[in-house]
Amino acid sequence: MVIWQYCPSILQGNPINEFIKVVLLEERSGSDSYSYDRYVIKWIQANEKDLIFVAVYQKILSLSYIDDLLTAVKAQFMDSYGDKIHPFENYPFDEQFGLLLREIPKQASKKKDKTPATFKNSVKGQYITTDKPQKKKDKEKEKENRAPISPIESPSRLSADSLTSSKNIPKKPKKEKVEKVGGSRVTRGNKRPPKKVEEEPEPGTRRLKPKRKWEQDDDPNLNLNPESPKTEVNSSNPDNPTVPVDEYGVGELVRIDEFDSSSSEEEIEEEEEKSTVAPKPKSTGGLLQFFTNICNKELTEADLNPIMEQFSNHLVSKNVAKEIAEKLCASVSQNLIGKQLSTFSRVSTTVKTAMEDALTRILTPKKQIDVLRDARAAKSKKRPYVIVFVGVNGVGKSTSLAKVCSWLLQNNLQVMIAACDTFRSGAVEQLAVHAKNLVVEVFHRGYGKDPAGVAKEAITAAKNTGKDVVLVDTAGRMQDNEPLMKALAKLVGVNQPDLVLFVGEALVGNEAVDQLTKFNRALEEFGLSKDPRGIDGIFLTKFDTVDEKVGAAISMVYTTGQPIVFVGIGQKYSDLKVLNPPRIVSILLKGK
Repeated sequence: MVIWQYCPSILQGNPINEFIKVVLLEERSGSDSYSYDRYVIKWIQANEKDLIFVAVYQKILSLSYIDDLLTAVKAQFMDSYGDKIHPFENYPFDEQFGLLLREIPKQASKKKDKTPATFKNSVKGQYITTDKPQKKKDKEKEKENRAPISPIESPSRLSADSLTSSKNIPKKPKKEKVEKVGGSRVTRGNKRPPKKVEEEPEPGTRRLKPKRKWEQDDDPNLNLNPESPKTEVNSSNPDNPTVPVDEYGVGELVRIDEFDSSSSEEEIEEEEEKSTVAPKPKSTGGLLQFFTNICNKELTEADLNPIMEQFSNHLVSKNVAKEIAEKLCASVSQNLIGKQLSTFSRVSTTVKTAMEDALTRILTPKKQIDVLRDARAAKSKKRPYVIVFVGVNGVGKSTSLAKVCSWLLQNNLQVMIAACDTFRSGAVEQLAVHAKNLVVEVFHRGYGKDPAGVAKEAITAAKNTGKDVVLVDTAGRMQDNEPLMKALAKLVGVNQPDLVLFVGEALVGNEAVDQLTKFNRALEEFGLSKDPRGIDGIFLTKFDTVDEKVGAAISMVYTTGQPIVFVGIGQKYSDLKVLNPPRIVSILLKGK
């Protein structure tokens, strides 16, 4: 909600909406600026009143005073209207802002125009011109007054007083008498009593070792989770006469329901019961401390930093990329500074609640990708719906494509597979095996052909034969292979698919950020159109192998801002799910 604005010129696009969508909703407010098109966006937050002051200016302008201006505007606005802010009201702040806009740049220019001190007036210059010569003269006088000592002369020339008065000579330790008493050594004059002599065990008996007392702590490694139960196998679909049921899961009903975790219902109920039990209050250490804890307190950066460091390490242990974990914690911390801590609340509890909200916002799709709805809409326009699968080598693109194909067939859509991996030997044959199992057509032109041309021919053939969906398989490529990345950008630019899915493994952590960033950048930089597109969604594979380390989902979504459309949880065609954000968040924060 905008309660005041000052806009001297017309802005291209809508940078404020972009700021809300990318920075606020995707938890990137930990940084100090954001670039959008030709503009730079800077902001400062007043969390105590849920206000954000935003400044937008062109990149070509070097405005060093923007941070000072935002700070001054925030202070002036809060002083004037801090206690009177109501929704759906505009506040007359133009006059005060105009004064600040004139004063702040002048102050910045004065700081900038300050002439540097001359060398003589500088600290170093004063030291060289005054102190150093004086020290040199003092050293020379000291050398003159000092009489030389011959190496063959005795050191007895030194006065006896100087020797006896020296504090550096260590004192000789006093001798103490030591006597033997009952087979043990006893020092006379020692204040400490002698050690107790243990009684010797009787002959033929064994001396027992005393039991060690272990201290209980909160080591999470002591409470290991039991083995998670196996995933329930989906029932077969006997009503589908097209294909038989075999070991690959052909013919099994593909249920695209939510994949939450491998935990049983009993474990989930136990966790919910534990979360409802109020924590036992710890000793406050006095009456004054008690009243300090129950009173409302404004959160500061010093309060949040140690807790945020713990959360960052915890997220990294759950396979969230380190860079993403740090940025996320910085954003949550920035949103909490200045907030009032409610009565009887703990800082850690407040931070955990804010972190849950932030992670849920990140995983919740900003745009709903409904493949069935969009495919049927394209069918009504008598054109095929095109999905391109991209990713690095060995992540399971072909298997993921086959799973989506099986699901589309069960929803009464005609599918064609386009074999556009013309580099890897055996890629076409691999797709042919999937196509035979699923009874669909594979369009290919062999190896060594241009993938963009093969995809275009496949789309044309699908349109002529009345196919509803074209699934385009591409060659696996490393994100640093520029020739192959250019070929991929060409394929996407020439054919303009409806959906570009990045297929990535749930096992990777920091590598997922690098892969997604470079794939997205390559599609945008090497794209042929004026408005190049990046990745539209993510297919996360091998999600059943990571147990509780589900952090790759956060890393991938945070990197691109695009949703996870599908989740692969096995090798069968029916092993296809969608993500359940609240459950994934609870797994990520388990143990905090």
